[in-house]
Amino acid sequence: MIKKSLFLLFLLFSCSMHAQILNWNTNISEAITISNKQRKPMLLLFTDATVNKGLLDVQILNTLDFAIWSRDAVVLVKLDLTQDTSNEFLQRNLALKAAFGIQDLPTICFANVRVTKSKINYELIGKIGYKAGGVASWISDAKQILARSSE
Repeated sequence: MIKKSLFLLFLLFSCSMHAQILNWNTNISEAITISNKQRKPMLLLFTDATVNKGLLDVQILNTLDFAIWSRDAVVLVKLDLTQDTSNEFLQRNLALKAAFGIQDLPTICFANVRVTKSKINYELIGKIGYKAGGVASWISDAKQILARSSE
């Protein structure tokens, strides 16, 4: 009985650790390079330190299913909108927030980016936030949004 309990505890711990190890880019320039090299759209998470991400984090972003799906489907970018002096990318992130028409935080946008003649062109594919139904439902909705970019 103790062995089964320890194994189950190890399995749960292992799964939660995998779900929390996501490669979130915070520098949009580096993310653009990765996105274009891997030919994947970007998942842009607009957030700030004062916003309670609540169910979006717990039921979607911190799950193993999301980690596996995102690794294969998108380049993760976290755009911090925290108004403090340590945020070196604040002005650029605020400009992107305005360009994508973000009203509420946290919000996720999917976008393709093209760089031509040193000019960056963003193509908004779609927006999504928290949706009830769990991670499987959220991933299904995200796949539908991403399918629009290939039409």
